[in-house]
Amino acid sequence: MTTRPRGKGARRVRAGVLAFAAVSVLLLGELRAAMAGEPTDQIRTDIAAMYGALGASASAPSPSGMASVRKVADQMFDWRAMAREALGDHWAKRTAEERNEFARLFVNLFEDAYLSKIRLAEADKFEYLGETVLGDEAVVRTRVVTRNGTAIPVSYRARRDEAGRWRVYDLDVERISLVRNYRSQFASIIRRTSFEQLLARMKAAEDKRTGFEGGRAGDLLVAGGESPLKEIR
Repeated sequence: MTTRPRGKGARRVRAGVLAFAAVSVLLLGELRAAMAGEPTDQIRTDIAAMYGALGASASAPSPSGMASVRKVADQMFDWRAMAREALGDHWAKRTAEERNEFARLFVNLFEDAYLSKIRLAEADKFEYLGETVLGDEAVVRTRVVTRNGTAIPVSYRARRDEAGRWRVYDLDVERISLVRNYRSQFASIIRRTSFEQLLARMKAAEDKRTGFEGGRAGDLLVAGGESPLKEIR
């Protein structure tokens, strides 16, 4: 039985293993960059700040805590862009004053709903699954596990502004765009009644929420079957 020379063969094997290891390190580095880049880090930081202000309890936060949370939310979300998209073609038909009033009411509706639902999950139950970045647009994929164990996929759609900050302009909850959901229902109300009636209903919903400390403000982070506009129908 002949024996093969081991010198060159062993060196080739070791060289191959080292080359594979080097490539693997590079690929893993690129994968990590794709999974946790600047948009993810920023959204993770903002959500952590919200939880810090809300406190560990699932009960309603203090007024000062809510004020701190809203300050973070105002940085995180591009409210003007969201309001414009939610109103759709009707935006261009409204005066500057009407746009401002609609945007104010929309922000309150969306913000209250988001903040009320974020308390349904523990801070450490937010899972960041990865991101996709294309130029100044990004999608940050997360999964929220609520206190009752329900897992809900939520994707944050963000756009980089002139200051270089990534600001969220839509949320996909279980693959359903919340802004498009709002737009569909706003359009239905306007078609059946009028824009003025839509504003009146949004104001009524706002008045109804007055006195609640983050209670049920229109369901948002929920399974796709439920309407986020229950209170203004």
